[in-house]
Amino acid sequence: MKVLVFGSFNIDKVYMLPHLPVKGETLYCKDYGVHVGGKGLNQALAFKKAGAEVFAAGKVGAEDGAYLTDYLSAGGVDVSAVDGTGTYTGHTIIEVDPEGQNQMILFGGANREIKKEDCDAILEKHGDADLILMEYETSCVEYMLERARKAGMRTAINPSPFVKEVKELPFEHADIIILNEFEGQSITGETEVKKVLTALYALNKGEIILTLGSKGATYYNGGREISVPAFKVDAIDTTGAGDTFTGYCLYALLSGKSPEYALRFGAAASALEVTRPGAAETIPDKEEVLEFLEQH
Repeated sequence: MKVLVFGSFNIDKVYMLPHLPVKGETLYCKDYGVHVGGKGLNQALAFKKAGAEVFAAGKVGAEDGAYLTDYLSAGGVDVSAVDGTGTYTGHTIIEVDPEGQNQMILFGGANREIKKEDCDAILEKHGDADLILMEYETSCVEYMLERARKAGMRTAINPSPFVKEVKELPFEHADIIILNEFEGQSITGETEVKKVLTALYALNKGEIILTLGSKGATYYNGGREISVPAFKVDAIDTTGAGDTFTGYCLYALLSGKSPEYALRFGAAASALEVTRPGAAETIPDKEEVLEFLEQH
């Protein structure tokens, strides 16, 4: 299985705080760490650990981007389509409270410097992939989604993080839309899960995967709706949980597994990931996920 992940590559700066700050508040940081991150990087690693052959595509800064591409390469991800000539590598400031909840500040940097001709070059080289997965932390997402569909590729979009422009994405070119409850509500204007699912399905007439946090996840394809509960674990850091779910869940679907199994596979992987501080570095191996499923 060959997967092309077109996405963001960031350096994550994580601050462990006594609580998330309010307006005007100054807090002492309890701990600090620098990690690899970005939704594209996280999802590429999750897909790879699940078992896929993964090719990453995007852009990083010329001075510090090797920090990210070297990490991906060491993890078995092909980075030949990651452009290393950007200005500043994207980075994220992540604030985490003792319960593992977080809030983030994202600087796009090189991720936002991708041009249409870059997308064309990527597809010319990797148009034979079984799936292209993208999110919304880079430029040219709309163009890439349309071009990939016209090239005959199977397409998946994780419209995250949500900004108002996400609502204008050409979702009709996406075979799979995978997103969280907040993003689904923001795109559709609906609040009830069933209405969110049907409204999203009306956009692409394909497959919808909606994550619901502690309430689990749901799959919908217009004909059937399948839900699974979340696994109960003691969360330390929820950063990267959605990306871990995305890689593992989509891998299972592409492997021919049932939607129910795919949801459980993704949920198990994300459950393990949140019990450890960090994001990309804490994505579990496939063996760990399978063992977890056997025990639950």
